[in-house]
Amino acid sequence: MRADYVTRGGKKPLFGEIKRVTAGGFRKLSRGERKKLPSGEVQKLTCQEKSSPSEWYIASVRTYLKLVSAFILVVACLLVDTKNAFAEGATSYTYALDDNGEWNRTQDAYLPDRTLVELGLSSPSDLFIDGEDMLYIVDTGNRRVVKYDISAGEIDSILTSDSFSSPMGICVVEDGTIYVADTGAKAVLVFDQDYNLLRSIGRPDSVIFADTNYEPKKIAVDNGGNIYLISEGVYSGIIQLANTGEFLGYFAVNDTNLTFSQRVQRMLFTRAQLANLVDANPSVFTNLFVDQEGIVYSVTSGVDENGVKKHNTSGGNMFKNDVATWGDEVDVWVDESGIIYTVTSSGYIGVYSRDGEAIFSFGSYVTTSDVVGLFTKLASVAVDSSGNIWALDSNKGYVQSFKPTEYAQLVYSAMSLYEGGYYEEALEKWNEVLRLNQMSVLAHDGAGKAYFHAEDYETALEHFEVANDKSYYSEAFWEVRNAWLQKNLNAIALALVALFVFVKVLQFVDRRTGGRIAAAKKKTSEDMHRVPVLKEFLYAFHTSRHPMDSYYDIKRHGKGSVLSATVIYALFFAIYMLYRTKKGFIYQTVSVEDMDIAAIVIGFFAILILFILCNYLVTSINDGNGTLRDIYLVPAYGLMPVLVVLAGVTVISYGLTTNEAFLLTIALVVGISWSVVTIFIGLQTVHEYEFKETVMSLVLTAIFMIIVAVVGIILSIMWNSLYSFLAAVGKEAIQNVL
Repeated sequence: MRADYVTRGGKKPLFGEIKRVTAGGFRKLSRGERKKLPSGEVQKLTCQEKSSPSEWYIASVRTYLKLVSAFILVVACLLVDTKNAFAEGATSYTYALDDNGEWNRTQDAYLPDRTLVELGLSSPSDLFIDGEDMLYIVDTGNRRVVKYDISAGEIDSILTSDSFSSPMGICVVEDGTIYVADTGAKAVLVFDQDYNLLRSIGRPDSVIFADTNYEPKKIAVDNGGNIYLISEGVYSGIIQLANTGEFLGYFAVNDTNLTFSQRVQRMLFTRAQLANLVDANPSVFTNLFVDQEGIVYSVTSGVDENGVKKHNTSGGNMFKNDVATWGDEVDVWVDESGIIYTVTSSGYIGVYSRDGEAIFSFGSYVTTSDVVGLFTKLASVAVDSSGNIWALDSNKGYVQSFKPTEYAQLVYSAMSLYEGGYYEEALEKWNEVLRLNQMSVLAHDGAGKAYFHAEDYETALEHFEVANDKSYYSEAFWEVRNAWLQKNLNAIALALVALFVFVKVLQFVDRRTGGRIAAAKKKTSEDMHRVPVLKEFLYAFHTSRHPMDSYYDIKRHGKGSVLSATVIYALFFAIYMLYRTKKGFIYQTVSVEDMDIAAIVIGFFAILILFILCNYLVTSINDGNGTLRDIYLVPAYGLMPVLVVLAGVTVISYGLTTNEAFLLTIALVVGISWSVVTIFIGLQTVHEYEFKETVMSLVLTAIFMIIVAVVGIILSIMWNSLYSFLAAVGKEAIQNVL
């Protein structure tokens, strides 16, 4: 005997339901009968024969025994001592940037390794790993520094001092000297490797330092002994001190981000009014790090751009492009190979190349659950010599390590080989990465660069296009184009000479035959103009050259037609869509997949129709003489310059590099300006306005268009709300009646 029970909701029914159903026997339901069953009832019942009550009692005992066993297993797991937890797999996803700059899931780059919960930490705030793989943990709540031996897996020693008040940051230099930033003590405490207090660096007495708040929060020290501090609430930037405590100045400062209203106020307000406003302060640095080469790195939380910076000697940002961040970075670390690691307070760890390119991001946020590899509040990060990441959770007071996977090690190896100039070896590594992940943007970009340096530019183009690296794509394309021009230069020159000779021959033949070629050309033109729609369409080219006379003829002599204007609008829309979606790769900034085509189409025709109708209504009130037909024709016959330019730019964009973008910009400016002036003259002519009257009518038209658009949006929202309400009422009525 065998019986299967499946509910419509996808779950097995309770034992009591099985007993109740089988007591009177049952049969297999048809598909139609199963569809009619409410969710949760027995959907599929199959059995060879009826079951006796004794068989069901035996099954019930087995079921209850399984439940009891599962409960005992769960309790046993909770009672086991889990001071050092080792995860067998990832407990969070790893993300990498796609070709559109969005974070997408990829192979696991790091797996949770050791979880240190036995250290007795209370509100820890900072980590540091020295050259001997000793992990220093600033235990702020207990006013101490814990030194943990990573290799031995145990506490090596503990640094305590009566001078500690609220230690928040730590840095250990090559000779073992320990620098601790103590916010509560308002000092930097310097200890030797035996924990003897060497000196306490208090507030600088420099006049320039003035009333600057001095509460050291985070600290970094370079090879020359210069100290870099982040002080609580200091907007002036990173404080730089000499090893003796002398104030050297502010090393770097963040830009002040003004809101739109603040920008308007600065443009319009007087000095007296600006003095009464609240000062706009730059963002405060969150943390910093100095690598082995003496380069200073910093992170800033709560900013949309430049959240991670790599500073030059003057404090400027060395990253050419904005680094992709989560927005709440709280710490930064740089390993020996220049790989940059950041952590966010929300639980994410970011990994970047030495140029600021995002490599990986992993982690997640949890509130109360204890999950290996997930955090409630990340505070600090450090990396040991083996490449293992150590992260600190300040809320729960534990340290979590992560070990790199084979996939991550392949990526780092390929990057290291490329930066060392071993391009062939780097390409082999990148190809291995691509075998693991064909859509890895980082791998395609790296492979493209390797092919580029190997002078295989055509293959490099393919990889750069997948990686959406327009900068390197442009450089590779320049090389490909240059090689093509050199190869075909003779053929191009010969073709130009042949064309020139052909034209001269035609002119010679035309003179010897008494102008028969010119006559045939003229006859062809006359035949084309006998077709009404074609004649009226070609009239748009005449309008662009002689706008005033042409629009006068449109108004007074009936030149042009609604049909030809409609054809021009349709052609312009088609070319405009090609321009938006089919430009060359370098100039196609937004992929078609990311475009809202429906919004573009609706927006195009909505603006056109609104302009025609609103201008007609406005000019009717202001004694304009243009009819609705005239206003419909004016933009159409004025669009020819920009129509031709858009078509030309779309085609030419396939043959230009980024360095030649100014050519397309100039063409667009000329085309748009030409069309705007032509349309302006057309409106002025058909309405018989002066210059000022035409400008005023256009301003009123724009205002009227905005009003109509806002009213339309409000009506649309109200209709959607009404529709949702009526639909809900209708469903409720149907359920109550039926």
